[in-house]
Amino acid sequence: MRSLVICAILLLATANAASLTQKYPFNYSKKRSIMAVMMEVEAKLKSKSPLDAILNVLNDFRDAVNTEQVNHDEIYNVQQTECASEHEFRSKQVTDASNVLRDSSAQLSSCETQKARTSNQFNVNEQQTFSNEEHLNIVLATRDAEEAYFKKRSQDYEDALHAIDEASDILTSIYSGSGSFAEVARVSKTMLQNAINVKATLQYAPVLSALAQLAAKERQLDESALERVAQLLETLRKNVQQAYSDFSAGNAVAVAAFNDQKDRLKVTLGRLERQHDRLQDKLDALNQCIGTQSAIAQTASQKLQRNTQLWDQAKALCSTFDNEYNYATQTRRQELQLVTQLEELVEKRFAQVDDENAERAQRLGL
Repeated sequence: MRSLVICAILLLATANAASLTQKYPFNYSKKRSIMAVMMEVEAKLKSKSPLDAILNVLNDFRDAVNTEQVNHDEIYNVQQTECASEHEFRSKQVTDASNVLRDSSAQLSSCETQKARTSNQFNVNEQQTFSNEEHLNIVLATRDAEEAYFKKRSQDYEDALHAIDEASDILTSIYSGSGSFAEVARVSKTMLQNAINVKATLQYAPVLSALAQLAAKERQLDESALERVAQLLETLRKNVQQAYSDFSAGNAVAVAAFNDQKDRLKVTLGRLERQHDRLQDKLDALNQCIGTQSAIAQTASQKLQRNTQLWDQAKALCSTFDNEYNYATQTRRQELQLVTQLEELVEKRFAQVDDENAERAQRLGL
């Protein structure tokens, strides 16, 4: 009966050991066989081998278990050291990658924000440059038109003064007897056109009227009439000359205003051009920043992901080492307990046999 109990206990231990080997495989140079020990103990019991022989079998099994535990302890210590080293390494790698990703992401965001703001400033700069260039073109075109008008009006005034001088010369020649009233009619026609050109018909009207009257009295030379016309011509010339001077002065003021406006526009355009260059340089630098920080962030993200995965795998493997060690150690402890129980049973069985033999010998001696 006791043999069957021992057999059942040994079978249970065998099942536990097989389960451990399957779940947490652990290679040893020499495999233990609890079934072989059980069969050997049973065989020695049946052959009535000495107690020491049976105990030696159990002690050998115990020594194998202890040796295996010592070997496993050494391996587990190495595993613990490697796990601690891997944990420290991966923790540092994850921390470093996280810090780099955080810093590069912050820098990337800053560069993107600055680029958006700088791009808006760049667009405003281009709009202002376009507006000022358009304004300058209008100013230049206006000044060209005014310059052409000034030249034409100046020529009109020059022609008018020349015609007045010519008329005065004709009157002088008539007064001296060498002139012709036909020339008075010709110059009167020219002066009429001059009056229209310089927009002074009212000022020219008395002179033209006097010249017409003078031409009508071609055969009756009137010196007083000649003097009166000469005075009118002199007054007209002064008025035309003053109008010409006023017109020239107005043009000079317009030219000065034009030059001032042109200079201010060119100063503004120069400032805008320098600002444009600075903004373009800044945009180039920000684009480079975005490209660099994006690459750094991507590399850091990949590094963080890779090391996190490797760290998780290392944690899982180290947890497997712990489970394997704890489970195997517990199983060996149970095996040692079974061996101890088996020793006690064997010793008790031998003691019982000795008692039975002593009783039998006592009865036979009686």
